[in-house]
Amino acid sequence: MNRIRSLLSFASSVCWLACVFSATQLAAAEAEVCAICGKPFDGVYYGFEDKVTLQKPHVCKDCEQSFPECFVCSLPADTNAPGFQRLADQRVLCARDAKTAVLREEEGLRIWREVRDGVDRLFSRFTTFPDTNVTAGLVDRVRLLDLFKFAGNDFHCPNVWGFTQTTTSGYRPKYSISLMTGLPLSWFQATCAHEYAHTWIGEHLSPARKMTLSQDAQEGFCELVSYLFMQSLDDRAQLALILRNGYTRGQIDLFVAADRTFGFNEVLDWMQFGTDDALSPLDPGRVRKIAPQRPALPSTLTLTAPRTVRAPALESLMLKAIFWDQKRPTALINDRTFSPNEEGTVRVGPSNVLVRCLGISPDAVQLRIIGSDHDQTLRLK
Repeated sequence: MNRIRSLLSFASSVCWLACVFSATQLAAAEAEVCAICGKPFDGVYYGFEDKVTLQKPHVCKDCEQSFPECFVCSLPADTNAPGFQRLADQRVLCARDAKTAVLREEEGLRIWREVRDGVDRLFSRFTTFPDTNVTAGLVDRVRLLDLFKFAGNDFHCPNVWGFTQTTTSGYRPKYSISLMTGLPLSWFQATCAHEYAHTWIGEHLSPARKMTLSQDAQEGFCELVSYLFMQSLDDRAQLALILRNGYTRGQIDLFVAADRTFGFNEVLDWMQFGTDDALSPLDPGRVRKIAPQRPALPSTLTLTAPRTVRAPALESLMLKAIFWDQKRPTALINDRTFSPNEEGTVRVGPSNVLVRCLGISPDAVQLRIIGSDHDQTLRLK
């Protein structure tokens, strides 16, 4: 009986090894086919990384030497494939990536307007973006690089997909945004949001703050706006691409962490009034380190226009509104917007109270006044 069991066990092992060997042979056979032309390899092949899918396909020697590199995925682009595109600035797009590329100006401007309106809605509870003094247009890579080189901007990033130029006309600046053609749809959307964030910097930062704020931090903030907008579209591939891009020298990672830990309000305050030139990886809490705001000097002139009177502060904590989103709900308490687990000061009467938002539901907010063990629940009236 034991002998029979041993024979059965041996036969099972042989079958298992045969299955494993067959699967290994199949995988090896598939790996021996060129990812571009589909032909078997003739002894020599090259390894590439697809910049879109992050896969690492193998390419035969003939395709590697015969075809130009696709601007989007960096793989050899088969010039004989239906849908292959060669742009006027000599960039090429493989048939796969050409399907989603933004090539026509009317299409690009329609997408730009959609992104602009989407960014306005997404951040409307935090801040405002300029509108009537912003124009946008599409340019090819040659023209875009010329703008980046000669428009007074000494900073160079390895992925120049858009450019924002500021000019002063009268008392209000004007912003001209140039967007590169040939980008895949998600890349184009992220670029629109990034460049729109540059106009926020132009509108809301003082000249002194712009001088002290590092270029990496400015680009990191614009990448954060782009990241949060693409997050609202649930575009995970683009989110990963934004985080992989190293041209902000790590600032994008710190901005994303600051937004998650302290909230977008704190990020905006730091951008405008922070004492550091960049976010610190050693002390993330320094995002709350802001310069004291000096009161305006009294004017020696007599003003005939009526003065704006500030509304009196509420005498207690009041839930004024809830902006419900299952992923990122926020609540307006007195004069400040909170996200879950966010701390901040709230104006109550003549003083400020430091509170932490513990949680947000569709009709109520649970919070704690820092320094006390008492939790409160505020409900919408």
